[in-house]
Amino acid sequence: METTKVKTINGFSAEGIMNTVTAIQGNPEIAKFELRAKNTWISGGHNRSFVQGFYGACQEDTSRETPFVFDNDEPPVLLGENKGANPGEVLLHGLLACMTTAMVLLAAGKGIEVSGVSSSIEGDVDVQGFLGMNPDIPKAFSQIRVNFDIDGVSDEEKEQLISFAKQSPVFNTLINPTDVQVSVH
Repeated sequence: METTKVKTINGFSAEGIMNTVTAIQGNPEIAKFELRAKNTWISGGHNRSFVQGFYGACQEDTSRETPFVFDNDEPPVLLGENKGANPGEVLLHGLLACMTTAMVLLAAGKGIEVSGVSSSIEGDVDVQGFLGMNPDIPKAFSQIRVNFDIDGVSDEEKEQLISFAKQSPVFNTLINPTDVQVSVH
């Protein structure tokens, strides 16, 4: 029996990347996604988010039989019980994860093999703004710092990989104004 080996770059199927790009070029509607999450408050700062279905590639996705579950809480110093990362930490995780995936996926699309990526992130926030104690302090991170360690590529390729990371949708959502609509049902 003859076996066919799938060529992968950075863990992605080279053929899959080409097929996806070709499909989107033929029908740009395929590229439009609606991602979703649901959340339930439990007690104090503890709440739980569920991520399962989404719309993408012109159809409702049903590939996830059970939802991903994320507990969120605050540390004791912020009146929580450490039952999960706090929402700011989850945002930092989402940014770091999206930038990493964007980097290695886009590198694979360009034929750049990466042997390793590790990263860290830090974000500064002053809760006086959130608590309404000082109207001059923003209710947001004042700065976020991302650091990548990339192995197996030249310095020139590292710069290109950083530009790929900056194509991350989460990165671009944070650096550009985004329309966030809030309602109650």
